[in-house]
Amino acid sequence: MAKISFQTIGTTDYVNIYVRISIERGKQFRRKTGYSISPKDWIKGTQQPKIKNSSKSNPTPNPKDEKLKKLKIDLDRLKISLEERINDAVKQGVGFSADWLQTQIDEINGKKKKTDPDRLVNHFQSYIDYLPYKRDSRQKKPVSAATIKKYATIKNKVIAFEEYRKQPIYIKNVDLNFRKEFIKYLAEVENLSDNTIGRYITFIKTVCNDAKIHGIETNIQLDAIKGFTEEAAKIHFTFDELDQIENAPFTSDSLDNAKDWLIIGCYIGQRVSDLLHLTKDNICYKNGIELIELTQKKTGKQIFIPIHPKVVEILNKRDGQFPRRISAQKFNLHIKNVSKLAKINAPTEGAKMDEVTKRKKSGVYPKWELVTSHICRRSFASNYYGLMPTPLIITITGHSTESQFLEYVGKPPIDHAQQIAEYLNLIYQKQQNKPHLMVKKAN
Repeated sequence: MAKISFQTIGTTDYVNIYVRISIERGKQFRRKTGYSISPKDWIKGTQQPKIKNSSKSNPTPNPKDEKLKKLKIDLDRLKISLEERINDAVKQGVGFSADWLQTQIDEINGKKKKTDPDRLVNHFQSYIDYLPYKRDSRQKKPVSAATIKKYATIKNKVIAFEEYRKQPIYIKNVDLNFRKEFIKYLAEVENLSDNTIGRYITFIKTVCNDAKIHGIETNIQLDAIKGFTEEAAKIHFTFDELDQIENAPFTSDSLDNAKDWLIIGCYIGQRVSDLLHLTKDNICYKNGIELIELTQKKTGKQIFIPIHPKVVEILNKRDGQFPRRISAQKFNLHIKNVSKLAKINAPTEGAKMDEVTKRKKSGVYPKWELVTSHICRRSFASNYYGLMPTPLIITITGHSTESQFLEYVGKPPIDHAQQIAEYLNLIYQKQQNKPHLMVKKAN
């Protein structure tokens, strides 16, 4: 049940009155109500204005008291209206935020600004508001909070670009020239990577296409606008390198803790957002098999992962517990140092952040310099490809399709065909109980 309260902040002659909503633990938001009051006229205990009753000796209403009475009525109305809106939002599964609260206050107080639906940032917001009710076309599930956050981030970049250009951007202005200028702005001013910029262009086109469906005029060049990606180096640890890391001595507790998370990650194939939240409660038994059970944050898929002996060793070392929880940022920092101390120095082609330009620069570097948290999932996928049927690997990594998985590990479709041929030969050998020519893998 949501809790709504009012509070004042400050000791000046007049202070703002804030409304605070508490939806659940960790979800608390506060915004100005649009009303103000003198601190001496506010009762903190009841969270209401201090109203004096008219005495029989002086029945004439005091203008100040009448003003405070009206303020109380307005605050009561605001509270009742917010309660109704919160209840409706909970039923509809709307995500709460401070911005959501501000929008409700403005609407209740009749102060909501008129928006121009043809403006790009305004339709961005309309699209974002609709996303909680949208269903993924492939997986028939609600759009993830991470996806909604991405759209909100890109909308803010568009707002910043408008301020940079000192003029609003309308949907009908999203043409090839806009694409060129926006790419230049994101690269030179925001210092974003090429792949991030390419994704932003794709998202903007999606929003513009949605506007077109809703009858808003779009530019004739919209179909010609394309996002882009640059082939990223697919860095992963081999099994030998994982043994090298495992056997390296670490005197630092923080590095040893990060090393254990790294080893676990490379043997269970999960994103860092799922990996670093594992606890003993994620361990379960099904059909006599010890498993890690989790629901992936990005995909919403519930998965069960058999616990690898290497993971068992780490859990036994820590009295059945997973390593101490750390942030993704610290994990990224520590595993670079872990890899460096373990002498993972093989010259490797890739890209890393240039400290001067603050952009990624391609080149050949010692492998440890290219290590990021993403290496966990990619190492699992790359190492077990060919050793385990691809559909089984996908149930763990959470890829939507086999073609998506093959692109992820950098394998061409023919490589997949060779893998199938090897399994067919193996089955044939077992059926015939005699030797058979093996398929020779292409280099």
